[in-house]
Amino acid sequence: MTHPPGTDPAGRADPEGRAGPAAPRDSAELARVLGAIAAEMARAGGFRVSAVSLFRASDELEFVAVEGDPRAVAELTGDITPTPVAMAMLERAERWGPLRFLPHDEAVELLDHIWVGAAEGDGADTHPDAWQPCDLLMAPLTDADGALQGIVWVDLPLDGRRPGPDQRRRLGEHAQRANRTMVEALEQERLREQVRLADAARRVVRTATADLDLARLVQTTIDSVCDGFAVDEVRVHLLAEEDVADLDEVSLQSRLLAERCWRDQQVAIVSHRRAAPALLSAEEHAVLLDGLHDQGDTSLLLTPLGAGPECVGRLLMFRHDRTDWSDEEASAALDIGHDLGRAVLNARSFEREQQAAAYRQQLIATMAHELKNPLAAVGGYLDMLEMFLAEEPGTSTQVQRSLRGIGRATRRLDDIVADLLTLARFDEVADPVPVEPHDLAAVVHDVVEGLVVQAEARGVRVRVHAPPGGARVSAEPADLERLVVNLVSNAVKYSHDGGEVDVHVEQAADAGDAGHVASGVVLRVADHGIGVAPAEQRRLFDEFYRSADPAAASQPGTGLGLSIVQRIVRHLDGEVALESAPGEGSVFTVTLPGSPG
Repeated sequence: MTHPPGTDPAGRADPEGRAGPAAPRDSAELARVLGAIAAEMARAGGFRVSAVSLFRASDELEFVAVEGDPRAVAELTGDITPTPVAMAMLERAERWGPLRFLPHDEAVELLDHIWVGAAEGDGADTHPDAWQPCDLLMAPLTDADGALQGIVWVDLPLDGRRPGPDQRRRLGEHAQRANRTMVEALEQERLREQVRLADAARRVVRTATADLDLARLVQTTIDSVCDGFAVDEVRVHLLAEEDVADLDEVSLQSRLLAERCWRDQQVAIVSHRRAAPALLSAEEHAVLLDGLHDQGDTSLLLTPLGAGPECVGRLLMFRHDRTDWSDEEASAALDIGHDLGRAVLNARSFEREQQAAAYRQQLIATMAHELKNPLAAVGGYLDMLEMFLAEEPGTSTQVQRSLRGIGRATRRLDDIVADLLTLARFDEVADPVPVEPHDLAAVVHDVVEGLVVQAEARGVRVRVHAPPGGARVSAEPADLERLVVNLVSNAVKYSHDGGEVDVHVEQAADAGDAGHVASGVVLRVADHGIGVAPAEQRRLFDEFYRSADPAAASQPGTGLGLSIVQRIVRHLDGEVALESAPGEGSVFTVTLPGSPG
């Protein structure tokens, strides 16, 4: 396996001779899944050691889960290998189906980057198929687009032999299953981490950048980042407030590093295992390591602050323990660097009311442009391409299949972006804006008409019981539509083929118990599908929660739909309730304040 224990990519020894876990603090589920992948590979192939490593945005390959031999776990967990070295190993390896094998004679040239796993007491084995100390057996892990995400490794075969054809086949099958599991786990973890860190970044923007007093702005930023990123110490240094002649060697080096980071639009991670080779020389890295050591820290995440071409300062996050920094944390920190850099310039130029209004408008406009417009463009070009190919005789089946795949992926991305933006919008604290009353029954009829293709594909019949005109709710039409779409599409998705879904809209007075909402409107969506177990019902409205029921887990989704339903209902001062039992279906009841007229 790659990289010797206790060193960083530049070859400097870790003073404690070990490496800590690299996964984010809140990624216990991801670590569990990756650990299970590694353990299953070892069991399937008859190996003592297995591991999963992931490629990081910092151009490094990092071991995030190691199973088996305690020495391997202690020495490999969290270790780093430069990505070019790992890629060279894959390119030079023999192809065994989904597996890659680099024999001892080839791998020994890379000895500085290989963990030699000969078991204690092993003697020389002269058998022609004997497993050699530097043999490398690995399986690349790729995402749905074929992009390389990581590698799963095995070492120390129990029988001391290189795997034969049957063993390779079993390992290959397990590697393919592991790849699918890894892709799903990474997608969920990244979405979860992005939402968490986006919320932290939003709080920094919302609470810090609205203040024109620069000292208060900096202090508020420090407090918000400490809380949102779970770090031990945060510092903000502004270039305009520093006298270069008075800076010590460490501070001067961090200032120069911030300027390089802003030029390259990236953050820098500095630790005994992270050398930031594209940004720092070995000597500069040593200076910063000495500074970390002197103040009792083990790692630094440096984020440049700036706007346009100008770097205005740096945000420094420190951790005292050995928890490393995730790619999502680095990305969120860089976003904060942009936001905070603009806020610093605004605080020096505008009055408080002008700055706050302009920044909110800029943030909203930027978000809408960066997230929605590219996806809309992809969809438009895809439509044009499909129209063009429809007029071309002999278009291959593979091309048609690829276009359908692109379309599905684009729609999925668009749905995810819409869900994330909806979650963010309902997290914001805003003054209530008067809205016109709208007929919920009319919204239901429009939504059901739009879902007819999805329902008919499964043979599901959707029946609407909603007399028009009598159930008016004061809400944005888009919010009512999203509420109904999420509930009805879920009911169709989790119904059995050929099943039925009933959608009722009625006045609360006609519906029996309406909770504490007086004179309300009730929306009830009932299916007769797979149902939800009682133990899972209380978590069903949590972000990203997916049922453990195999029938439910097999359906595509991000676990955001019902969380959005709950937030819309709360925003409208209503209530949502669930009645369900496995195998008997589910009934979702939403009660909203009614509106006269």
